[in-house]
Amino acid sequence: MFELTTDYPKAVASYDDEGLAAAIEWSAGKAEAGEVISVWTSLKSNLANSEVLDGFVRRYSDVTHVTGRGSSYLHSTGPVLMAWPDMDGIGELLRSAPRIRSLCVIAWNDDEIRPWVTATRPVILGDGSPWQTLDPPLDPVVVEALKDITSSINHNNTIKAGYEKDDVVGTLLALKAARIPMDGKAMQGWALAHGWSGGNPAQLATYVSDINAGRRPKTSRQFRSDYVAWLREKAAGAAE
Repeated sequence: MFELTTDYPKAVASYDDEGLAAAIEWSAGKAEAGEVISVWTSLKSNLANSEVLDGFVRRYSDVTHVTGRGSSYLHSTGPVLMAWPDMDGIGELLRSAPRIRSLCVIAWNDDEIRPWVTATRPVILGDGSPWQTLDPPLDPVVVEALKDITSSINHNNTIKAGYEKDDVVGTLLALKAARIPMDGKAMQGWALAHGWSGGNPAQLATYVSDINAGRRPKTSRQFRSDYVAWLREKAAGAAE
């Protein structure tokens, strides 16, 4: 088993005056003595897009600006206020999960992060109208398969190669053979919500997209003929 850090508070905020104010207040309220609030943007120049966030960083010594360019590793422990990310950006940030005490995402493209919001069910700050309708739930058999993968692979390794690739691809091919519907973006959102980090959540979605399109990524992993039946039993038990 590989322990993943996912139990910190999470929120999503609208990109308007109400949402920004609420995001800052929520994040500040999560900071404990000696912690630093990290404001994340994809590029350094992006912070200038918001006078409110730029002023927040400039005004306080315990607030710092970090970017996704080159690396998303946090240098300080504390709340993270993530401005306008996509799910790939969230994955890169989560490489620093042990330093994250809370995570507030300011939305830009609501649909881009909808799978993450669906999977995490964060606190809604500001205008909540975009989140009144979330994505359909994953097939329960897919959820059990993802739980099985999550507990078996080493999340410090890439799923593009080695045992991790064999395990992930083999599982997905078994689901496809059993005609279990798979949604790559929804599965990426689930993976992010359950501690997957770096490029692995996005690679999971890529594998699903390829397999749904009829391609067959290479794998040496062979599953028992009753594997999907076992997943169905687990899904039925979880529903009781």
